[in-house]
Amino acid sequence: MHPATRRWSLRFSALAILSVAACSAPAEESTENGADDLSLSNLVKLARGTIDRTVVDPANPWAQKKLAIGEENRLPNEAAEFATFAKLVNRIQANSQAELKAKAPFRAFHAKPHACVRGTATLDNRALPASARVGLFATNASYPTWARFSGGVSTPQPDKKLDIHGLALKFVGVPGARILTQPGDDTATTQDFLFTDQSVAPASDARHMMAFAEASLGVADNNSILGKFENLAAVGAFLTRDENVRIVDFLVNRALPKTRSTGSLLGDTFYSGAPMALGLEAGDVNTAKAKGAFKLIAKTGVLRNGVCSAMPTSPNTKDDAFLHNDLVKRFGAETVCIDLSIQIQQDPNREVLEDVSVEWRNAAISVGRITFESRKLGEVAADAEQATCDAFSFFPWHTIADHRPLGNAMRARRVAMPSSAGYRDATTPEPTATAPTGGR
Repeated sequence: MHPATRRWSLRFSALAILSVAACSAPAEESTENGADDLSLSNLVKLARGTIDRTVVDPANPWAQKKLAIGEENRLPNEAAEFATFAKLVNRIQANSQAELKAKAPFRAFHAKPHACVRGTATLDNRALPASARVGLFATNASYPTWARFSGGVSTPQPDKKLDIHGLALKFVGVPGARILTQPGDDTATTQDFLFTDQSVAPASDARHMMAFAEASLGVADNNSILGKFENLAAVGAFLTRDENVRIVDFLVNRALPKTRSTGSLLGDTFYSGAPMALGLEAGDVNTAKAKGAFKLIAKTGVLRNGVCSAMPTSPNTKDDAFLHNDLVKRFGAETVCIDLSIQIQQDPNREVLEDVSVEWRNAAISVGRITFESRKLGEVAADAEQATCDAFSFFPWHTIADHRPLGNAMRARRVAMPSSAGYRDATTPEPTATAPTGGR
């Protein structure tokens, strides 16, 4: 019988789903319908990599309402739900610490640092429309900027393992009224952004992302490139539920191919993923509607003849720290750079605020470059710089009001990330600086 005419669902283990990418040949096993079945239609989409990321996830409760530009949808019970996430991130940290028998807890996510360095951001707003020239982009200026390159999972692991690579930026000396979340925010001058090397998140909303993290707790690493995720498939039904189809698609068709091809973090594009405001309307800065919204994109490379040139490199799978060692090589010999651009929300039905699994496909506009003078990572001065940088809390709610984080994923981070920082006793105060240079 032709597959298109079959009327049953498949109990298709996520282990077999992941082998679609690993072996290019999905295994199928028919069975009776069940609560943890993955439907045939979704299975075919997974195998072909054709999950539609131009529309919201039907399982995302925040994204089922039509919204205007810059408008958010707050659910009545979300504050209580986000409070449970704060406790969950501490469970993740305790589990990771126990698993590796570490002396101190790690970050709940992005635990493994590859490098943490200080550079200079030079911003240029000339290509932006007037409505977007607010906050960080109000003037052309230069800012001291800290950058942390990292792995994405909750434990340090060999670089060949399935992962989402991270970049965190902290601009220092940014003027403007502040959002107050933690002690010291009233006198801080920092503006933080968090990135991954994927244009979408694994899950569409905070609830499904944290459910994925919780499902992974206690799962052993089987030493393959898939690591914990392969064992997660074997021990539970989480990855076989239709509501989690985007997570599985992300692992199969995005994260795994990217892990297999990335040998350098200086030949990549990083995305802020969740949006931030471009100015606020009148009212409480914590809840006022945003006048506009944007996402930030960072393209990494080395500076050659005035161009920030990508340095793509194949993974050295015999070296557990090849991403760090590549950065040591590049930082020691050349000027590392990051080109910055932004995507501005134009259509709230296409550039969705409350669903981070929907890809924004509108054009990116250049807003500047970060450069890092060469340094020999591993020597005393560079090690001291890395220790200072890595001790910081990179937190998108270290922000001026004009760039308030938007959407449920960001509102959840406002509660969960300070819990992670507090659990590992991250008490390093925010760096301060005088007014930016070169403003006009």
